[in-house]
Amino acid sequence: MIVAASLVGVSVASILSTICIYDSFFERYERPDYDLYPGMFCYERVRERLPREECTIPSGDNKLAAYYYKRENARALVVLAHGFHAGADDYLPLILALYERDYAVLTYDVTGVYSSGGDSVVGMCQSLVDLDHVLRYAKVNAPFDTMEKVVVGHSWGGYAASSVLALHSEIKAAVLLAPMYSGYQVMFETAEQHVGKMAYAAKPVFDTYQKVLFGDYIKYNGVMGINATDAPVLIAQGVDDTIIRPDGQSITAHMDEITNPDVTLYWGKGYQGSHMGIWHSDDAEAYVRVVESTIKERERELSRALTDHEKKEIYLAVDHERYSAVNEELLSLMIQTFEKGLQKTEK
Repeated sequence: MIVAASLVGVSVASILSTICIYDSFFERYERPDYDLYPGMFCYERVRERLPREECTIPSGDNKLAAYYYKRENARALVVLAHGFHAGADDYLPLILALYERDYAVLTYDVTGVYSSGGDSVVGMCQSLVDLDHVLRYAKVNAPFDTMEKVVVGHSWGGYAASSVLALHSEIKAAVLLAPMYSGYQVMFETAEQHVGKMAYAAKPVFDTYQKVLFGDYIKYNGVMGINATDAPVLIAQGVDDTIIRPDGQSITAHMDEITNPDVTLYWGKGYQGSHMGIWHSDDAEAYVRVVESTIKERERELSRALTDHEKKEIYLAVDHERYSAVNEELLSLMIQTFEKGLQKTEK
């Protein structure tokens, strides 16, 4: 009896430990101090050029903060899913570029991010859960219900935007930027990198906890979604991406499994070969380096690191639009993908 009780104790302790470690990866993510965050990632910097309406969209028991960029006579509604450790406003340069090309945009902060409710981001599958609920809402609520819809997702959002194609046949096209293949896969691979073979011992607990948190959402992945539609899909992946590796956690590592014949692959090289650089321009990279060198030069002069106040003074002079300019080549391919999907509907 003592041995049995000890084993049960160890088992319970292991389960609780696994759950606690898992939860620690998914704390709530708040907005940064924009005075220390140059670029067009703060809405106040683009307000005059990019009017928006704010609303809330239910996702289970949670309320998502959503942002609608209304465009008269819009070609379609772009529903944009953001990446991990980011929020909707981090994609304002891309949103503005789409808006200026006659697309309305609906985006949102995922559960536990920025202005949305939730004590944490819950887990990797939450991105898919929230996008599914946003699209469900858009299907039956004005003004979105009468609009044709396309999706865009980056990284974590790329996993959601690809996987959700298996759940929403109304989507006319999808653009996936450095897309994660599977929320489940990336979590397990990360655990394996940190603790090695011990990850396999915890796998039964991990699998059960995922099922409890997300139900059937855990079975979806990017390839499943892409193969579930005949809509055109653009996959943009950086060759040197170390966050979502092209031969690892990216959908590009599973290209031989894709049966959808209307998939275009864009390989980003140079600056576009990185995880964030994929959707930014070469000039933006050059300018970012200028700003960084200005800070380093000032630190050399002072023989110390700059204080936040000193950095803020430098950032006051930054050209925010140039700092975060969009990759025009990729943007052109995105628009072509949208138009191709919309033309299928018109026919």
